[in-house]
Amino acid sequence: MLLAIILLIFTCAFLLAYLILPRVFQVVKVVANKREKKLSDKMDAMYLQSKGKRVMLVYALAPIIFGGLGFFLFAGQLRLFAVIGGIVLGFVGPGIYFKFLVGRRKKMFYNQLIDSLMMMNSSLKGGLSLLQAMEVVADEMPIPISQEFAILIGENKMGVSLETSFDRLYKRMESAALQQFISAVLLARETGGNLPIIFNRIIGTIRENKKIQQNIETLTLQGKLQGFVMSLLPIGFAAFIYTSTPEHFDIMLESTLGRNLLGLAAILEVVGAIMIIKISQIKEF
Repeated sequence: MLLAIILLIFTCAFLLAYLILPRVFQVVKVVANKREKKLSDKMDAMYLQSKGKRVMLVYALAPIIFGGLGFFLFAGQLRLFAVIGGIVLGFVGPGIYFKFLVGRRKKMFYNQLIDSLMMMNSSLKGGLSLLQAMEVVADEMPIPISQEFAILIGENKMGVSLETSFDRLYKRMESAALQQFISAVLLARETGGNLPIIFNRIIGTIRENKKIQQNIETLTLQGKLQGFVMSLLPIGFAAFIYTSTPEHFDIMLESTLGRNLLGLAAILEVVGAIMIIKISQIKEF
């Protein structure tokens, strides 16, 4: 009788797995393909040289690698927290790195915009048209602004309107300075304004904005340093106490209430660090 029950349970489990697992794998495959395509499109738009499948492999392996490092580098009761922290870092880390690459490219573009406007201004004064002036920027300026203007010119030559090309450029490299440049160019094309004079005003505005931004970064530096020190202070203090007198942590690590309090402290530590970073950041204008 017992053997029949075990056989029946095994048969039911096999049938459920046979019916459900292929559908689950199919859904996972569809979701993975969509995410891979989305990542590939973003990376192509930002000229990040990598393949979508390679990026997806990094996303899949990073939690395993960081979790394994936490398992092998830590021992005792800290091993569980290290493994969980490594897995979380593996899930979050690749996305943060990708955002860092995108942000760095946008910042480089913003820093090159003044020189590009000055070059376009000189080209317009020399008798070149607007598209020819942008071609000079695409040929003479370094990446990423040369790549972005080359895309804009290529789209225009293929029949895409200048308004649509500018809109795509702004979506890739969103900034207030770029918006001023685009609005000035489109308005001058409709009303016949003097682009060199308008470019001089935009250049002056961007320079003033950069000076204000630098002053803001200097004023908020102290807050950022304080937040960094305050975020590391509890971790450093706990590590010092644990290495010198580990018995002080016995009540925290061996009891359920103590482990819950440690988990809550870690969560609050992360939330506090994120709040300090958000408060210290001033959006560029």
